[in-house]
Amino acid sequence: MKKNLLAAILLVISAVNASALTPGIFDHLGLGVGIGTTGISIEAATPITSFVQMRAGVSIVPSITFNSDVNVEYLYAGHKGVSDVELEGDLGRVQGQVIFNVYPIPKCNFFIAAGAYFGGNTIVKIEGHSDELQQFHQAVDGVVIGDYKIPVDENGNVKGGIKVSSFRPYFGIGFGRVVPGKLLSFNTELGMQIHGKPKLYTDYGEIDVPEEYDDNTFHKIMDKVTVYPTLTFRLNFRAF
Repeated sequence: MKKNLLAAILLVISAVNASALTPGIFDHLGLGVGIGTTGISIEAATPITSFVQMRAGVSIVPSITFNSDVNVEYLYAGHKGVSDVELEGDLGRVQGQVIFNVYPIPKCNFFIAAGAYFGGNTIVKIEGHSDELQQFHQAVDGVVIGDYKIPVDENGNVKGGIKVSSFRPYFGIGFGRVVPGKLLSFNTELGMQIHGKPKLYTDYGEIDVPEEYDDNTFHKIMDKVTVYPTLTFRLNFRAF
């Protein structure tokens, strides 16, 4: 009798725990629109358990351009010349993301987020042109950015940028439900992408990397900036 009662109690406890962990799995859908340091984000979300909600979507940084003039020295027929090159930078990028929000206390809106961003690994695109460089391109070593020399093609064009890893693990904390209990909810989130060491790239030839550099160089800064901080404010809708 006691054994049967104990077995029944354990069965009830296991059933309650199972229902608590998987209530209405995938039976709700939330849609969210956010803005933050990753740009404008659009996400769809669904509950996995009462403790976990999964979201997936895209983050879009609009094309934001900036200009910078650099001087390029060259040697032609024994004469030293200097050419001005106007470089245009573009910060636009599109990323995808899949992230899980874990709510340690189901009735509390505080969450811990873990997941990854992928794609959109070019964080800065750089382009430039100089008619003078086109004329003397064989005598030009390259355009110097920081401690690097980016080559110039035969048409006097400079093209390249800064890239990071295509797959970037993400961790964060926040407050608010991405699948609202009611029609609307608001949440905010602070986190970081781990993108590894940024690298300069070029579409023309090879980049000249210095063998030696001091502690204050562009190269040193590039080595240390291995994470991208994120702050997002998001409005969420309950679709069903």
